Amino acid sequence: MLRFATLDRQSFWLDELVTVSLVRKSFGDMVHAIPHSEATPYLYYLLAWPWTRLFGSGEIGLRSLSALAGTATVVAAYGAGASLVSRSVGLFAAALVAVNTFLIWYSQEARAYALVTLFVSVGLWLFGRALAGDRRALAGWALVSGLALVTHYFAVFVVVLEAIWLLARARDRRRALAAVLIPTLVLLAELPLLLAQRGNGESAAQSAFVKRIAGVPKDLVVGFSFPAELLGSIVAALLVLAGIALLATRTPVRERVRALIPGAIAIFAVLAPVVLAGGGADYVTARNAIVAVVPGTVCLGAGYAASRAGMVAASALCALSLAIGLSVSLDTKYGRTDWRGLAEAIGPASAPRALVVTPDIDAALWRIYLPGVQEFHDRSARVREIVVAGLATQGGFSAGPVEPPAAIPHTPPPGFELVGARLTSTFALIRYRAAAARAAGLSVEKLAGLALVPGASALLLQRPRGR
Repeated sequence: MLRFATLDRQSFWLDELVTVSLVRKSFGDMVHAIPHSEATPYLYYLLAWPWTRLFGSGEIGLRSLSALAGTATVVAAYGAGASLVSRSVGLFAAALVAVNTFLIWYSQEARAYALVTLFVSVGLWLFGRALAGDRRALAGWALVSGLALVTHYFAVFVVVLEAIWLLARARDRRRALAAVLIPTLVLLAELPLLLAQRGNGESAAQSAFVKRIAGVPKDLVVGFSFPAELLGSIVAALLVLAGIALLATRTPVRERVRALIPGAIAIFAVLAPVVLAGGGADYVTARNAIVAVVPGTVCLGAGYAASRAGMVAASALCALSLAIGLSVSLDTKYGRTDWRGLAEAIGPASAPRALVVTPDIDAALWRIYLPGVQEFHDRSARVREIVVAGLATQGGFSAGPVEPPAAIPHTPPPGFELVGARLTSTFALIRYRAAAARAAGLSVEKLAGLALVPGASALLLQRPRGR
């Protein structure tokens, strides 16, 4: 319910609009476009394309694929905890995963993150069984690890450490080597695509490096922005530290050693990208580290399962996570960029209209919500109306509630007059209209000067349907 109930409450944000634009193409055109527009491999889109033919490409239809994967991850987390440590640890891991705000957020996003988390979690489950000598589980681990790698490249940081551990500790080394060979071949086959896409993920590195590093563990535990964020983050950190302390002091030695395996995988999955960033390959961002959540939760669950104090701490963390998740789902100030809400406020055009929108967006993407939008190709245009808008930046890349820019109008261009200004919790909107009953000419420079925020803005035209 947590993952499905509010699927359509928030607008698609920019990356999701890219997904929508891809899955609405023909299958061949979509496959051809992925190397140029995406920073992940093909599998999510190969599944999303037929999924949208069955359930639609709206918010509920498309996001339901991620919601289903996120729900299945709860079961996989139990299996991972049970196979690696104990059934009680599996129950604690499943409970923590079920209410984890970060996982819920990406279970409601039309991107590959929920799917790769599912594959990594199932792989961790089978990895634990393979260590116990289950040959079928070893073969299953090889298959699921390959699927994880063709869903998101960062699965490699989990798969590599599992492969090393299997080669070192598996009872049948020859079978382990054959199993490891499968994801290895998959990764080698992906290298040409990886090289073609290596520049597509650079937006992850636009904020300060140290800030991103510090934000990753916090985001993985409690998600992005939420009410009383500082207090909630401190309480969550204390509860996590309590689990780690209980793991070190109260968990039986045998279970502690077993729990440290997924713990080491989680740490490696977080730190390895940081090390690579030092060499120039900077893709450090919380969403790429999502593969660390379930392994880390299994390790933490072993600490909570050791005593009544641990049960109290785990219950408190679950309650806190649930409260954060509900507040984020119900409060638009902590949601995704509201492209849908802004499009509804602007409405269809009855005459040629110019749009000045911050942040920048491609017309083909926003056309999903706002019909008739096209790029501003010429240096000038004749329009009857100008709409200037600024959206609150997406909550995942800020601290605290998202805030739109102030709705402060500029002096209207010659031949236009101010007819309205509106400020909501997610966007600011200002309208100018031609003083005469006919369209007036405007240059690109004059339009750009009306932007609510200095910097890159989209300059677009919107024409009435059928014209």
